[in-house]
Amino acid sequence: MVPTENSGVLYAEEVVAISPQQAREWFLALGQHPERYRFETHEGFSFTKGSFGEVGARFDTREAFWGLRVKLRFELTEVSETAFVFRQYAPIPGIWGEFRIRQTEEGETRIRLTIGGENWLTRAFLRLPGVRTAVKRQIEREVAHITRSMAELYTQGGHANGDHLESDQQEIKDRDER
Repeated sequence: MVPTENSGVLYAEEVVAISPQQAREWFLALGQHPERYRFETHEGFSFTKGSFGEVGARFDTREAFWGLRVKLRFELTEVSETAFVFRQYAPIPGIWGEFRIRQTEEGETRIRLTIGGENWLTRAFLRLPGVRTAVKRQIEREVAHITRSMAELYTQGGHANGDHLESDQQEIKDRDER
């Protein structure tokens, strides 16, 4: 399912002072650097099929909601220059997510994570007060962590010139050639 404006239930977004290309490369390099996505309530990605830039790639995460660790299983369903769309297939199928990358008028990049449901039942589930609060808190933490990680990778220690971007691009090229 392609997400629509009406099927999105929750979102979190932040702006980071890097280019959209650097943001995209950060996501594409997650297969080689899953530690970039790890933080207090998220144990990162474990790819079970493919890699983050490939439609059909599958990955698992372990996330904490209200202190309870849950294994979530996802499939990447759409990849473009500005978006990565994924669908949860377990434990609750029918929930989708989308990372959207957009350049701001100021030349920075807006990262937005939207979570929604494929049907009225999954949208209603996401709107339940306890679920809504837990998921909203988690995606806000995710986007804040992602943008901090991107900023640290691409703008500190003299790397704003794209040194890391070139090495990430080479890793992706090497992976694609295998």
